[in-house]
Amino acid sequence: MGGIRDFIFNLEAKEGITKPTDYPYMILCRHLLTVITCWPKEPKEGLDTRAKLKARIWVTFQKIFHLNGCFITTIGMAMYIALHKNSMSFFELGHLYISLLMTVVIFSRVTTLCWNPEYQAVATDFLTKIHLFYYKDDSDFSMQTHKQVHKISHLFTLLLTGQMVAGMSLFNLTPMHNNFSTGKYKKGGLKNSTFEHSLYFSYPFNASSDVRGYILSNIFHWIISYLCSTWFCTLDLFLSIVVFHVWGHFKILIHDLNHFPRSLNTISFRLDQSNITLTTEMYSSRELVQVSERLNKSVEYHRRIVSFTDKMSEVFGPMLFVYYGFHQTSGCLLLLECSQMTVEALVRYLPLTIILFQQLIQLSIIFELVGSVSDKLKDAVYGLPWEDMDTKNRKTVAFFLMNVQEPVHVKALGLADVGVTSMTAILKTSMSYFTFLRSM
Repeated sequence: MGGIRDFIFNLEAKEGITKPTDYPYMILCRHLLTVITCWPKEPKEGLDTRAKLKARIWVTFQKIFHLNGCFITTIGMAMYIALHKNSMSFFELGHLYISLLMTVVIFSRVTTLCWNPEYQAVATDFLTKIHLFYYKDDSDFSMQTHKQVHKISHLFTLLLTGQMVAGMSLFNLTPMHNNFSTGKYKKGGLKNSTFEHSLYFSYPFNASSDVRGYILSNIFHWIISYLCSTWFCTLDLFLSIVVFHVWGHFKILIHDLNHFPRSLNTISFRLDQSNITLTTEMYSSRELVQVSERLNKSVEYHRRIVSFTDKMSEVFGPMLFVYYGFHQTSGCLLLLECSQMTVEALVRYLPLTIILFQQLIQLSIIFELVGSVSDKLKDAVYGLPWEDMDTKNRKTVAFFLMNVQEPVHVKALGLADVGVTSMTAILKTSMSYFTFLRSM
């Protein structure tokens, strides 16, 4: 029990860790991502060709399972809507449309991430090169930033995992409680009614009034809900952790630029035909060599961060575009379901609404952190003592200053910056659509 308590509540980065995947929040993230085959596979030494082939076959089988699962659930839900839309109320259809939209989002994530080797490359780069674990010993400030990001990542992992479990449980337990409270689990309790489900599909058996069909479909709904929650929340979690570390890298770079060493060499000269003597600081020839090395190191560090961020945009851009489209569509539907103001509707939809809106807000704010901190780079570069340098190093500073003028943003399919501006537009539009549908 003490080990579990220490695993969850120990927020400090432990000493003696040999790789980033040994941290508790990364262990939890690895287990969750492994379920959906999105954890980058580490090469295992000592395996023969046959064992490697078996491992590749197993991974491919898992990917095919997720792809077929998404396809079957999407088709099954769409068929149910097509067959029963005339006999269902608008609010009941809203529930089905929300579930269908979630399966479409998951289908997009399976196809753009699970089967994408570029995603595996980006995830591997983060775990082997970009994680602040590899930079913590560079300076005292790097260690301080590493500990800060570690604490944020750990708390965020616990928060999002708890939300995922709570949302999934309430979504499935609410219809089960309704069936129990209305006596549908008793013998002859159905009468002329049917079982209430958390999800609705067109099954080849009777899941509405047959107990055995209900139990089988209910187990299937729990499995689908778990996989759906994992696809939704865990990928957002992993992406947020990556963004936290990119934010930490920018903080380290800005700190290094703000604490760039000044010249210790003072030069005095007298103005012509005047008794006035001026003094100025100029780097000595020995200092200029060190200045050049430090400048090149900072430029290379910035290039490495921006290059990784561009790869993130290419890989996660389609996912974020579909994700924003989902929130644009489902936001008004969730608000409409909650507007019934019944206990059943609030228990079932209010937690889901809060979690999805919170995910939209927190993901946008997290990405906005990168844009806001990278916007400070141009001031930090301009604040370098370029006037004390020689021509060669001044050209390097000018080149560096030109490259940091635009803040770094992750883009959704290259069309819109992922941040607070896009989030605000989505929330406003969702409220407008909700008001329009409510008036109807």
